[in-house]
Order: sequence, then C-alpha cells, then structure tokens
Amino acid sequence: MKTIIGFLGPLLVIGSFGIAQQQQHDSDACGFTVQGESRHATVAGPDEIVPLVYVVEQPDSPIEIVSVDLQGMWLSVSSAQHTEQDCAKYRVHNRSDRVIQQFNIELMVSSISGGSGSGAHSSSALAPGQTVEIKACGGGGHGGVTENHVRLLASVRSVDFGDCLYWASLRIPRSLGVYPVW
Repeated sequence: MKTIIGFLGPLLVIGSFGIAQQQQHDSDACGFTVQGESRHATVAGPDEIVPLVYVVEQPDSPIEIVSVDLQGMWLSVSSAQHTEQDCAKYRVHNRSDRVIQQFNIELMVSSISGGSGSGAHSSSALAPGQTVEIKACGGGGHGGVTENHVRLLASVRSVDFGDCLYWASLRIPRSLGVYPVW
C-alpha cells in the first residue's frame, strides 16, 4: 500500500504541474506590451461638434486613437432630445508588440442621463507599430438629453488578438458631466 501511495504521490504532483502550466498559458493569451507614450488625439469636424468630442484615455489599450475626423457628421439637440447622423474616420495605431486580428472603435453620444453609440469595426490584421485609417458612416440615433448637455466620447471598444478578446479600461472624468452606458 505504501508503495502505491509512494508512486502515485509524485505522479499527482507532476500531473497538477502540467495543469498549472496549461492554465498559465491560457491566462497569458492576452499578454502584450504597450510600446511608447500615449499621444494626444486630434479631432476635426464641424465647428459646433468638435468642442463636444472627448477621446477617452485608455493607457492600457493596445490600440491608440490618433485622430477622429467627423466631417460628415451632424448633431441636433432640442427639447431634451438629440438626433445624430454619424460619419467618422478614425486613425488608429497598434502600439502593442502583437498582431491584432480585429478591433472596434466606438463613438458614443452621451449626456447626464445615458447615451447611445455607433462605431467602426476593422477585421484586417494590424501589425505592431502599424497605423491605419478606418471609416464608418451611416450610423445614427436619437435619445434623451438633460439640460442640453451632450458629449461625444470616442474610445477603443474591443481588441481581438485571435486567441483573446481584450477590453481596455475607460477613464472618463466626472467633470465631463456625462454618464455613458456601457
């Protein structure tokens, strides 16, 4: 009996080590290193819309929004309601050390009472250090706003490495006076 236990004990330890290694490998699927410092994004578009745009800080994101161009967008706010037609071009940069298979960018019309959003999706691989431009047009919506206080929040929604789906953190200052719905 002692011989069987003496034999099975080390076998159990070796087997559990293999399971631990597999779990460690699975948890590293989203592992990446962010290269360089964050840049401040530029925003272009109609004069009445540009001051409303806030590019959300996401220092842990492998994708960085370099610029937002809202030249084809319109936004109407009246009687505590908003209506918009979203047309946007985003210039984004892969600042990670891994190839990104696909990603989503979101533009959310947000107020103190919530918001609605649209965005852009890229399903083309993006190599480390590569910068691309993606365009989305045709989205739009409507909803309630409080005291005509509206902001447009641009952010990286999700990043797909192929073996892992990553959602970057969102840092939205309370001073913006909005409560986005995520």
